[in-house]
Amino acid sequence: MSNYKSLSIATAVLDILPNPVLIKNASLEYVWINDAFERLFSVNRSDVVGKLDSDLFPNRQVAQCNGGDMRVLNHGEIDESVETVFEKSGLPKEMITRKSKLVISETEVYLVGVMHDITDVTRANEALVISETKLQEKAQELAVLASTDALTGCLNRRAFMDSAPAISENQFQSFALLLMDLDKFKSINDQYGHEIGDRTLQHFTNETKSQLLPSDKLYRYGGEEFVLLLDVGNQQEAAQRADQIRSHISNTPLIEDELSIDLSISIGLVFKDKGSSCNLDELLHSADECLYKAKDGGRDRVEMAAA
Repeated sequence: MSNYKSLSIATAVLDILPNPVLIKNASLEYVWINDAFERLFSVNRSDVVGKLDSDLFPNRQVAQCNGGDMRVLNHGEIDESVETVFEKSGLPKEMITRKSKLVISETEVYLVGVMHDITDVTRANEALVISETKLQEKAQELAVLASTDALTGCLNRRAFMDSAPAISENQFQSFALLLMDLDKFKSINDQYGHEIGDRTLQHFTNETKSQLLPSDKLYRYGGEEFVLLLDVGNQQEAAQRADQIRSHISNTPLIEDELSIDLSISIGLVFKDKGSSCNLDELLHSADECLYKAKDGGRDRVEMAAA
């Protein structure tokens, strides 16, 4: 088979390929392109042969492309680069071009480049990133919902049981645990109905939050019982802040239309100092005993465990 016929078969095969193919000489002039290259860039082979990239594609990163071309020709490196090209319709395509050196003889040295369309892969990856981001956002939303009391908007018992052990066992942190109970809440429910009862819990939560620092944490522990972790440095500060919250609630009645309901809370307080590590169940038990004393002592008061 003659060399001419072999060349004709080779170029015919390359024209069948869906991948754009280019061949340049040692001066980086185009020697040949296939049909797919013509379609991608909307050019004719006769207009491309003998031209440089800078003559044909002023908007492409010619310097970068040619820099890779020179490394291929001078050092025999295989160069791969990714770029965005635009079809005749204006739609962008993500292409990766792999260029290698072809040596026929000492005087015939060529650069051969094959382009691969990775648009679908790129878009799929982008869609995957968006989906992963949405999933993460949804997971965060669900985590917030799982740890939030639907009625009052404060943290719930589950959130307390998840986070409090690490706090109580931290020897470098001091805090006060307050177990708080709305006095005579059952009477409010019985006299005014559960809707007013719900508004009472919401009112209590909002007014309590107004007295807190950003580092304090309020949890609805169950029913009308709440747990509050105060960021305080000593027992005296804990007692002062607990009584401040108690006083604020007793001086801020719930007002619904023409209805005004006076509220009060009883508080059992336990303080944990720095340098100590406490079992959460023991803290809760101690706070519960103090709360019982506050209730038994007439309500609307703070009872504190002995230091």
